[in-house]
Amino acid sequence: MADPIHCPTCGAPLVVRNRFVTVVTCEFCGGVSLYDGGRLDPTGRSVEVVQVPSPLYLDATGQIGGRDFRVLGRLVYEYDGGYWTEWFVEVEGAGRAWLVEDEGAFSIVQEQSDVTAPPFEEARPAGSLRIGGLDVFVDEVGEATVVGAEGQLGGVILPGEVIQYVDGVAGEREVSVEYGERGVEVYVGRPVPRDALVVDEETYG
Repeated sequence: MADPIHCPTCGAPLVVRNRFVTVVTCEFCGGVSLYDGGRLDPTGRSVEVVQVPSPLYLDATGQIGGRDFRVLGRLVYEYDGGYWTEWFVEVEGAGRAWLVEDEGAFSIVQEQSDVTAPPFEEARPAGSLRIGGLDVFVDEVGEATVVGAEGQLGGVILPGEVIQYVDGVAGEREVSVEYGERGVEVYVGRPVPRDALVVDEETYG
């Protein structure tokens, strides 16, 4: 195991648990740092743990469609309709992914780093967009605030940010675009039937 690095805010030892991690929240002081593969750079932000009912939890393990997974971190978003949670997970045979949980429904999505999204202003509910070779029917356009975070994350969205988002479908695939302060992220994935998500019982001690 690699030697721990130290939180630049409080000095606590931290171990980065996945090579795709780009944001680390300190479990001791709540400080948020960017991770470049070798060092932590403090952002000056801190996080709160927002409790939203879920079968998932930090460090949870289980299976998605028969593949082992482990939860590394989560972001909690607040929008006009309430909250949704994005769980950053490592999945057997698939590397990193996000499990998106909204009102008890789950989707698994992966970032498309080589795909460019059109400007947010072009998106209209019930309209269509061309994204990464897909004709996307737009279901929802809105704004949300990242109100909570926990663990280790991969991506450019930081706790405390206000983002704009576009959600849509392209056939059986789900497409989501998040426009943040540091960049735009495009995700493509699929719904996860509830019986295909098996979460191991949480253990203590």
